[in-house]
Amino acid sequence: MKRALCCSGALALLSFSPLDASPVATAFGQEAADRSAQALTPMAITDARLPTDTFRAPMIIDVLDRRDPTLATATRLEDLLGSQPGLGVAGQGRRNGQTLSLRGFGRQGVLVRLDGVRQDINTGHLGNVFLDPALLNEVQIARGALSSLYGSNAMGGVVSFETVEAADLLAPGESAGGRLSLRGASASDELGATLSLFGRRDTERGDVDGLVAIGRSESGDIRRAGGETAPDDASLDSLLAKGSWAFAPDQRLFASWQHYREASTQPANPQQLGAADDALRDRTTRSDNLQLGHAWTPDPVTRLDSRLTLSRQQIDDTGTDSDAGRRLQRLGVQSDGYRRFDHGGFDHTLALGAEANRAEQRPSGSASGFPRADIDTAALYLDSTLGAGEHLAAGGPGRFELGLGARYDHYRAEDSQGRRSDKGRVSPRLRLSWLPSRHLMLYSGYAEAFRAPTLSELYADERHFAGFCAGPFFCAPDNFWVPNPDLAPETSRTWESGLAWRLGDWELRASYYDTRADDFIDTEVDLMAGTTRAANVSSAHLWGYDARLAWRPGSLPIDAFLGLSEVSGRDRESGDALGRLTPLEALAGADLHLAQGDLTLGWRGRFADAYAKGDDGQQPGYGLHDLQLAWQATPSLSTSLRLGNVADKTWYRPDGSLGDGRSVMANVSLQW
Repeated sequence: MKRALCCSGALALLSFSPLDASPVATAFGQEAADRSAQALTPMAITDARLPTDTFRAPMIIDVLDRRDPTLATATRLEDLLGSQPGLGVAGQGRRNGQTLSLRGFGRQGVLVRLDGVRQDINTGHLGNVFLDPALLNEVQIARGALSSLYGSNAMGGVVSFETVEAADLLAPGESAGGRLSLRGASASDELGATLSLFGRRDTERGDVDGLVAIGRSESGDIRRAGGETAPDDASLDSLLAKGSWAFAPDQRLFASWQHYREASTQPANPQQLGAADDALRDRTTRSDNLQLGHAWTPDPVTRLDSRLTLSRQQIDDTGTDSDAGRRLQRLGVQSDGYRRFDHGGFDHTLALGAEANRAEQRPSGSASGFPRADIDTAALYLDSTLGAGEHLAAGGPGRFELGLGARYDHYRAEDSQGRRSDKGRVSPRLRLSWLPSRHLMLYSGYAEAFRAPTLSELYADERHFAGFCAGPFFCAPDNFWVPNPDLAPETSRTWESGLAWRLGDWELRASYYDTRADDFIDTEVDLMAGTTRAANVSSAHLWGYDARLAWRPGSLPIDAFLGLSEVSGRDRESGDALGRLTPLEALAGADLHLAQGDLTLGWRGRFADAYAKGDDGQQPGYGLHDLQLAWQATPSLSTSLRLGNVADKTWYRPDGSLGDGRSVMANVSLQW
């Protein structure tokens, strides 16, 4: 593979003033500590569809923003999320082969959203998330069963990526600016650049702002832990265009276009470590997400967002013997809003929304396992939170908050042969919180979630793989997919309880969950019959916990955090341990702020316990260490540096893939 010859980008957004947030500890914003538990706050979690801050949310939420070197120096999904406890990133570092798993659910059980647009193309071993980290402003990881708000796929949680806007880069009083960012990573021989221009203007007809960012990067073979190499030769072009017009004090129109195009030479299975040179193929991956929307905010306690979205992912392979193309296009409309009411002794927050979309799946050439089919989806959801009571210090029994929510989803799928699947699903959610003081919250709740079958699982009917002979007396015929339009959706029922607590400089969030999942969809292969079929084959019992501890002493220039996660499970029918689980994992870190906060030195430790992984035997544990630096050299010049896996320790992710190796990742940004 060739080495990188030119630059790959960090967006102009990636400058670093003093680092005041860590990947896990950001979820415990210091601003929230000063808010009254009874005051409605702006949405600190912009994609959680409920107007609350992270401390009062009855779930575990991690937030990673652009000020942290983990996001600033990331060139791919693994760099960005690979160290989050309990969040698995499968693959060997290739951008188009990375998928996520969370709380025992694989790629189809974790909903991924980019600027509110669902990302769910299903292409076998290929990934379903195509984005340039240089364009991101924030990443939010909400853990738990969230189908009552988000519908299908939100069984283990929701990962939301939010791209940067002009307001994120402009300083107070500025009306226009630009930024050039250079970024590189030694493990993938990657270099690149991103140029962005942004501005805002006050006009007689309202405020107008906009941003355009263009990035280019090239990379080579990917060095894995211990020195193994994953062959790759890739170039990435990215574009982000966003703008808004506040044509009235309480109304705003907005539009955006996020474009991704990667050309690569790699194995047919990008999750595979290596391949012979003659087995490599050229692959082009394109992703476009467009939206046009309207936001109405008549007062601080009311908001309604409506948007029209178009999402398209296209993957084209060029091999030595055949070409294959796969395209998923989704056109949708959605509206989400909330309203806060005060009724004397209690308050009421109402969130509601509706959405409808049509997805079209189109194969070309020799594409297999990706049938021509369409699916129409419509949904309504309503969530109500009632709050009442005074804290113990005020003579009351404590503050109680009762949340009730439900969402109805209906999907109708049909392939080119007229085979139909028509089903509906209600996803309820109940939660109760008790706050004896504004520094302590205890909560418990129940939620149901589901995952609709993919079009490939319902209708695939092409050849899966060619026949073969394993010896003179055993030969298997060609193997073909068999459609199963009667496939039922996966479902789950989850109980979760936890607490949030603050005391002085300390903050703790923790939860324990217990999930019963039914109708897991798996692939059944019959070699002698020459068939492969998706079927509802098993039920599971999953349980585990997440915990986050942060320490931020106001009198010292240091902060530290610890995040823990573990998932256990078994097959409810056989009693056997499941294979899609994670061991006890920990992310620890500390940051030292110097030079009046302009220079921050940080350490991150990633640890995992050894554990038995089903039939695959014992999975070894590991301990990894990263070092990082963030330096605001001048008001216009900033840099970030990260040394990952300092000792180049060999380690494996829960899915069995080799982890990332030692790498120097750097970012330099100049803004004017």
